[in-house]
Amino acid sequence: MGNPNVGKTALINSLTGGNFTVGNFPGVTVEKKEGRALIDGKEVVFIDLPGVYSLQAKSLDEKVTRDFLVKEKPDLIVNVVNASNLERNLYLTLELTDFQIPMILVLNMVDMAERRGIKIDSKRLSEILGVPVVECVANRGLGIEDLKREILKGGKIPKRIGRSFEEKVRIAEKIARDVVVVRRRITLSETLDDVFMDKILGLPVFFTLMWMMFTFTFDVAKPLVDLIDLIFSNLVKLISSNNGLIFEVLASVVKGVGSVLVFLPNITFLFVALSILELSGYMPRAVYLLDSIMSKFKLQGRSIISMIMGFGCNVPAVLATRSIEDDRIRKATVLAIPFMSCSARLPIYVLFTEVFFPKSGNLVIMSLYLLGVSVGLVSALLFRTLIFKGEAEYIIELPHYMLPNLREVLMLTWNRVKHFLEKAGTIIVGMAVLLWFVTSYPSGNVENSYAGLIGKSIQPIFNPMGWDYKLVVALLTGFVAKEVVVETINLLHVNVAGMNPVQALSYIAFASLYIPCLATIAVIRGEMGFKWAIFSVFYTFSVAYLVSLAIIGVGGWLV
Repeated sequence: MGNPNVGKTALINSLTGGNFTVGNFPGVTVEKKEGRALIDGKEVVFIDLPGVYSLQAKSLDEKVTRDFLVKEKPDLIVNVVNASNLERNLYLTLELTDFQIPMILVLNMVDMAERRGIKIDSKRLSEILGVPVVECVANRGLGIEDLKREILKGGKIPKRIGRSFEEKVRIAEKIARDVVVVRRRITLSETLDDVFMDKILGLPVFFTLMWMMFTFTFDVAKPLVDLIDLIFSNLVKLISSNNGLIFEVLASVVKGVGSVLVFLPNITFLFVALSILELSGYMPRAVYLLDSIMSKFKLQGRSIISMIMGFGCNVPAVLATRSIEDDRIRKATVLAIPFMSCSARLPIYVLFTEVFFPKSGNLVIMSLYLLGVSVGLVSALLFRTLIFKGEAEYIIELPHYMLPNLREVLMLTWNRVKHFLEKAGTIIVGMAVLLWFVTSYPSGNVENSYAGLIGKSIQPIFNPMGWDYKLVVALLTGFVAKEVVVETINLLHVNVAGMNPVQALSYIAFASLYIPCLATIAVIRGEMGFKWAIFSVFYTFSVAYLVSLAIIGVGGWLV
């Protein structure tokens, strides 16, 4: 355990070889990582507790961490601290001494500390605290074997140091002065921040990086998208060449799953880009850069982190709001997150931009992401002004820049892609069978099927947009999972090229903003209750409808 951004994830990866599972702590939705490793033939179980600055139990993360230490009474605490910022990290360490649980102190990122001219007397620090101190560079695997040996020894019960909050703060400052020697140097992080954090250059650099990310996601992945599309098309033709109900259903399943997996390269490349930005230390800088903007919407830096996570999946993004201490800001952020374009919506964007905006697809897709962010922020302002009123303060930490470790990037990307694949293997397969049934019965054609009847009954609502009833059916199935929208369009043989560009733009804008998927609604219900989950459904639908209608109106006037 330790403060945020001290390298706990890299350390547990090095100790377990990536052999860990992700779940939740009992009764709450705070993420829990549990890893296992064999050290000299002995199995050791590691629990990665949430990153916290203290154990005052002001936030849910702090409460969960404190409760775990009190109730579970672990055999050993591996306290990870950032060697470059020892004084701040030591406050949590001194709080941990009160629990009188055997402990090992890990000085992580010592290489970065040395580059900054910081040298720590580990031996002296060990004498003061009464516990073993191990120097590590977790993302490069340095010091891991020394740490394993200390883990087998079981650590030592620390000296109980300080009583009150103020006393512990003073002692942390004194210990840091005693054991840290600083020879001031200009670091690479400071040099980079002169550019990335500049008041004039900072925002243009941020938007340039975002544009590069979407170009990487869209253009670089295209050859792989075409290859997967070719493979599944040929596979469907091969299965369809056989007669029989089983082959008919199988062809429908393969076609449905293939219509989503064809966008796997786009999603993978998006996660690679996000992982690099997170692990490099740039993401907190983006939060800081946008802070002046965020304050205008009465939110805080941690809100942006949750929203950026929403680009991957809204479910963990909603769960990530648990780290926001102010409950009013947390609730406003939760209700704004469904407007963030998750990876499941990317296939919808790609499908329509390739047909209608082949030369400016990157720009259109980036605009859709910005549309979601803008609508989310305006919504958050409304919620904070009308419902969740009140002011709040927060602290943000800027970690040092680091060259992302390839193994960490791949592992972080894989964990996210795996979530998408699991949905493809469960929800999408099930929906493929269901869609085959509702589009084939009671008659043999789509128009008179159950799906056709439902779509036609709802379609009048969307008359101003000029969408075909099949497109409405696709939106309905997207309520289960957004990945299914493209699958439905494919299975219903919708000719999207028959739309005009304004209709297409209004459709993908609606798809980017409308009702969250069932999983997200379930999580919102868990975080805020049934009432707010239902509110989210009606609110997002209303906003999506108005935005889509506005695009039709403005587009029709311009064209």
